[in-house]
Amino acid sequence: MSADNRALERLDALLPARDPLAALTEWLRQLRINEVDFLEGGSEEVLIEGRVFQRFAARGSAWAASLAAAMRPQLFGLGAAPLALAGLTPRALFRAEPESPLPALLASAIGAAAGDVATDLAGVTAMVARGDERLADLYASSQAPAMWQLISGLGPLTRAELARALGVTRRTASQAARALEKADLAALRPGDHALTPKRQQMAS
Repeated sequence: MSADNRALERLDALLPARDPLAALTEWLRQLRINEVDFLEGGSEEVLIEGRVFQRFAARGSAWAASLAAAMRPQLFGLGAAPLALAGLTPRALFRAEPESPLPALLASAIGAAAGDVATDLAGVTAMVARGDERLADLYASSQAPAMWQLISGLGPLTRAELARALGVTRRTASQAARALEKADLAALRPGDHALTPKRQQMAS
């Protein structure tokens, strides 16, 4: 069984949990004790042909623990499909001698992950508001708002890619793209002509 699946199996055994921090602490304790490949090794001195070298151990599987935690948002009561809380189990949690108690390290990681999500949500909110303002005069059937959300979230996409993503004809996608260009929300990128979102100009 792969590292991420083993981490997920152990986490599932602790759910549902009323105290996320306590559940994560117990989960990490189990991984550190029973799944040695999650631990971060240190370094050792190796003598080769009369010379001393530092040899560092291979990295542990902290990435797999972070992936498992992100796949179980119900741990934090976030529902079935929220924005993922990424990076909940940094490598520092799996050091042989952690610099701080596990609950303190976890609380810091949770705070950082929540801060990242808050930044993302603020960006999404501003993006939606900007699109609503610029595209308010379009017909309700226009695909431009949906196209704006796609390129804002995913980055530049060609009109063919946008047509497939939206389930519309290339002609309809081209019409929506022109509407975004007219609203000064997007521009065609030179070369592949992918529709690229324009960054909002900051007031000086």
